Amino acid sequence: MIYYKIRPVWYYICMDEYNDDKLKTALLPSYLLWLARIFGVLFFSSFVFFANATELAKPPQTSLGAATAVKTAFSFLTQSEESIKGEDRDRVNILFLGMPGGKNSAPFLTDSIILASIKPSTNQLALLSIPRDLLVYLEKEKRYAKINSLFIMNEKNPELIESEIKKITGQGVDYYVALDMSAVEKVVDALGGLNVFVPQNIYDASFPTDSFGTEVFEVKQGWRYFDGKTVQKYLRTRHSSGGDFARMDQQQAVIEALRKKLFGLNLFLDMPTLLSLYSAVAASLQTDISDREIKSLYSLIKNISYDKIVNKVLNGGSSDSLLVSGTFSFGGQGGFILKPKAGDFDYSEIQYLTSSIFYK
Repeated sequence: MIYYKIRPVWYYICMDEYNDDKLKTALLPSYLLWLARIFGVLFFSSFVFFANATELAKPPQTSLGAATAVKTAFSFLTQSEESIKGEDRDRVNILFLGMPGGKNSAPFLTDSIILASIKPSTNQLALLSIPRDLLVYLEKEKRYAKINSLFIMNEKNPELIESEIKKITGQGVDYYVALDMSAVEKVVDALGGLNVFVPQNIYDASFPTDSFGTEVFEVKQGWRYFDGKTVQKYLRTRHSSGGDFARMDQQQAVIEALRKKLFGLNLFLDMPTLLSLYSAVAASLQTDISDREIKSLYSLIKNISYDKIVNKVLNGGSSDSLLVSGTFSFGGQGGFILKPKAGDFDYSEIQYLTSSIFYK
């Protein structure tokens, strides 16, 4: 029975006594393709095993472990791409939420909020940073809140902050990525450091430490090669002349530097690095992007060049700002807030910016 199933392939293609060359020619390409796929699977499996034999022998560093990392990488190579949300309207919107992490007094506030938009037809990327202190009114709950509290307020379910982002920007959120920013340190170290341009000198005499003390953090203007710890500090400091708004510029600069370095990796030759990256972020990442969608997004993002990236920050304090600062009482205690210059909860100017961001 087994030989009966196998015989048609090899008998009709390989046996000398079978002389129908037309049928051989018709069958040969499809079977060569299958052989190539089998070879590719074997090559990839052996490469991962031998390149990472030492790492795989260690206990897993995250709840997912190295075996899952290999499985995900293998799935990435072998699965077909899947259509992604937003392609039909030529705009794919991804909401990035950065949380300070467990050693912070408020670990799950999303102090970094960036709406990334990809325009597939032109390979453009737009990054819009939204300040953590933006005041919002939650109609269903009949209450006011800062936008950075919505993710944890809804028990780390993204629906609440996504609905407010849509109200503010006029743009629906197709996907979200929530990341404990402490993982960035591990990612940068796994990449061997990061080259970042610092537009102005930074001197922070009271940078908060993990032990709830303070230390001096200083960086000089120009191109700087940062290790993971320095990148983490650069992302968090607000002692530039632009304060929190400068910090949002710094975040966008780090994102672009990471994108360049990540997309410069070779999927085979840099597999140990990719596995280290996976281990670094697996326990700190929450997203609704599937494996197949990741592959499709990878295909989109890898074609974006630096001159096709638009960086915008919603800020306050300057003549062309779309926001103004103020104070608001939360539970009888006053706090710093930002609100639209056009009027309380009037997001028309912000929506115009986001709708035309690729042409700014």
